[in-house]
Amino acid sequence: MEIESIPSSWQALSQDDSSWLIQDAKGRKIAVVGKGQDAEENARLIAISPYILEALKGLVALIGDEDLDDNGDLSGAATCDMARQAVALAIG
Repeated sequence: MEIESIPSSWQALSQDDSSWLIQDAKGRKIAVVGKGQDAEENARLIAISPYILEALKGLVALIGDEDLDDNGDLSGAATCDMARQAVALAIG
């Protein structure tokens, strides 16, 4: 069974042994997620990670050096910092 994939991105494929293969658009192996209760969820997350990174890069470019306002329950500054840090960790 193939999990929905983002075009030109990675995809997660269920293997006969209940593990999950993550591969790129050219069919190259990126990772294998072992069996287990959260295996499908983890495989989906890994498969969409290039898309998430592009979304975060866009968000960081949009907000620039400014922080979003707090909305009471959510700190705009902390959220902006998390997005910036996630991009930095992903791209090194």
